[in-house]
Amino acid sequence: MTLRHMQRQQIKELCTSYAPTFSATPGLTERAYHSIDTDNAHPIRVQPYRVSPQAKTDIELEIQDMLQMGVIHPSGSAWASSVVLVPKPDGEICFCVDYCQLNAVTRPDNYPMPRTDELLEKLGRAQFISTLDFTGRYR
Repeated sequence: MTLRHMQRQQIKELCTSYAPTFSATPGLTERAYHSIDTDNAHPIRVQPYRVSPQAKTDIELEIQDMLQMGVIHPSGSAWASSVVLVPKPDGEICFCVDYCQLNAVTRPDNYPMPRTDELLEKLGRAQFISTLDFTGRYR
């Protein structure tokens, strides 16, 4: 189903009125706090993976960008995980962190993910569904 002209205009007006909400630059929120419960596990420090000179440059550029945007900051933590560059379908790279060893010592939270079938049922008779990519970080 495609949008009629009036519907397209309404969506355009909605996006324009909330323009500050839509940004190509990632940011932070203070509306939620998250902590990782590792119980009494000793800190895990994973050595960086060996990467090509080009990948090293890409990693350094991404880190500088994230520092400049304020979404990361220097840390003196005893915990460390390796960076992994994952290619996206469009040819760009996705900067990821391999938290496998951290996940192995993390106590699961008591709030399981909702069931997919129940979430889909909540959509009811919706004619249109939209997804946001949160500034392109996870596509």
